[in-house]
Amino acid sequence: MNILKYYKDHSSLAFEELLKLSKLSDEQLLAHLDELVANRRLTKTKDNNYVLYKNLAVGRIDVKDNFSFLIQVGDDLFMQDKDIKDALDNDIVLVHIGKTNKVLEVLERNVQRLVVHVSKLGQKNVFIPIKPFRLTIELTEGSMPLFGGEVLLLEVEIFENKKAICRIVEQIGNTKDPGIDILELVYQFDWPHTFSDEVLSYTESLDRRIKEDGRYRVKDELIVTIDGADAKDLDDAVSLKIVDDYYHLSVHIADVTAYVTENSILDQAATERATSVYLADRVIPMLPKRLSNDLCSLNAAEDKYALSLFMKINRQGDVVSHEIKQTIIEVNQRLNYQEVNRYLDQKSPLYTKDIEQMMDHMYDLSNLLEQKRYIRGSLNFKSDEFKYDTDEFGNILDIHLAVTGQSEGIIESFMVLANETISMHLSTLGLPCIYRVHDKPDQEKLLNVLELIKGLGIKIPRINHVTPKALQMIIEKIEDHPLEQVIHTLLLRSMKKAVYSENNIGHYGLASTYYSHFTSPIRRYPDLLLHRLIRRFLIEPSNVSEDFRHFEMLLPTLAKHCSDMEKKADELEREVDKLKTTEFMANQKNEVFEVVVSSITNAGMFVRLSNGIEGLLPLRLLDDYYTLNPKELTLTGKRSKKIFKIGQLIEVKLIEVDVKLRQLTFKLNEGKGERNYENRRHKPKSNA
Repeated sequence: MNILKYYKDHSSLAFEELLKLSKLSDEQLLAHLDELVANRRLTKTKDNNYVLYKNLAVGRIDVKDNFSFLIQVGDDLFMQDKDIKDALDNDIVLVHIGKTNKVLEVLERNVQRLVVHVSKLGQKNVFIPIKPFRLTIELTEGSMPLFGGEVLLLEVEIFENKKAICRIVEQIGNTKDPGIDILELVYQFDWPHTFSDEVLSYTESLDRRIKEDGRYRVKDELIVTIDGADAKDLDDAVSLKIVDDYYHLSVHIADVTAYVTENSILDQAATERATSVYLADRVIPMLPKRLSNDLCSLNAAEDKYALSLFMKINRQGDVVSHEIKQTIIEVNQRLNYQEVNRYLDQKSPLYTKDIEQMMDHMYDLSNLLEQKRYIRGSLNFKSDEFKYDTDEFGNILDIHLAVTGQSEGIIESFMVLANETISMHLSTLGLPCIYRVHDKPDQEKLLNVLELIKGLGIKIPRINHVTPKALQMIIEKIEDHPLEQVIHTLLLRSMKKAVYSENNIGHYGLASTYYSHFTSPIRRYPDLLLHRLIRRFLIEPSNVSEDFRHFEMLLPTLAKHCSDMEKKADELEREVDKLKTTEFMANQKNEVFEVVVSSITNAGMFVRLSNGIEGLLPLRLLDDYYTLNPKELTLTGKRSKKIFKIGQLIEVKLIEVDVKLRQLTFKLNEGKGERNYENRRHKPKSNA
């Protein structure tokens, strides 16, 4: 073990801290430290702490085409390609800092497994990794015979002499198999995508009979689900009626804890995944399909176990009282977003008059709740989500951005309210809870983004301290503007990421004091965990003190794990989107597009097509030497003095599509000058 890797996050460590991190014995650690001090890797300070020797640094390496950066808390360290030895992207390395920064040692490898395509060069096997890999790949002796075209999962056994010596873990398939391009990415991300025979056998043994067992059976409600037309895992159902001028809103959530008991083999599988993953052509569920699509899914005309929140809401949108109950429900009607939107927008018939009347009331309540959130400072950012139109064989015919309507807003409002109410209930009782927290953004980052927005011609007043109200004003000002999505992206990049935590710091984006995820236990483990907490402390309390200690110890680890897995799932989904968008654009090489400059870096300009797909216009393809202004994010030509900036409208030609690297390369369309959005008229904001 090389304990120097722990200096990635620490500048100084005491013996006791290193003992805890390394899990070595006192004697082993002391011997290791003495050796590192003798070899001038560490220095022992007067207060008996250990620090890195002068001119040394530890960090993750960010490997580019011909150079690299050592990621540091302050300024990153630049390194030439020749000075990084056999370090690979994201490895933890020890670097000597000097006129030329050099990697001395790889402390921890990021890559342990590789997905490769097998190609034949005469009798020789050539292994082509699906992700850039700087080392030569060889197999251990005695490996299976290969014929070319195989897609393999390899595990690195030895790194030596710029080679990776690997063993074959599994043959994933063949390069010609349908859907192999996404499956190999799933393997590359090491995402658990199959369930063991033991898990599946356990799932099949679950009793589908619904037993009363003291549950409250909901009888006097018109209950509906509203989801996408192709959704199979229906987590939530809603009902609304008006009594004595109060809204009575019921949010019924699938009670997954009725089937997934703590520490069972099924719970262990769900914990490992922590979330379902939604990819272009498939869903990788957190739970086996018998649960996610059948036993737990709130399918219409079937009795189902639910955890229900009954809320009484006044005409100001305040929850004046609420109850949480374990229930049995029967959904009366499955609705989908499209048909509800058609009813709300065009008054197209929607099954029955009772359902239509309830939708009208839901629309009114949703608007009331949205206005209440707005007044307290909630932010409504728009983010990109690709939708894929495919043929019967799964081939992509078209890609476009998802569009949401009134019905999606209704469900979002009701789910946010339920999440807040449950979170507040547990928190005010002082009970353990898993929160969805969103920290305040960095003011300097936000002010820099506002300067960029001003540079796009958007008139905003001078702001010295960015508040949610100030951000709301900007979001309003850019509504229906041609650069709206670009500006939303800039603002989102300046925000911190929401995560799970056992400690409540509130949710900045929603302006919520209390917020947890309660409404999607089929596809998110934090929601399932929250249901378990509700059951143990509120519904079936038996040993509260013991449970309190148990969950206090458990929650920090689970919260971090769920946050990490959510991040990994997001990265996998983005990588699949990049793969599918480059595959889709491969047939459009040499076509001309009108695009918006969405980002500017040292490498060039990232440009965005009308369907949300992005690519790079490299600096090397411009007809002048351009310098970057890192603060204003502009490029200025040395000879022509031409300026490119974010938000500029330009005409480009697609000249290269690299599906393997998921890269689109554009160049300026000859003879076509840049354009500007500032003088373009845009649709005025509605007063509705």
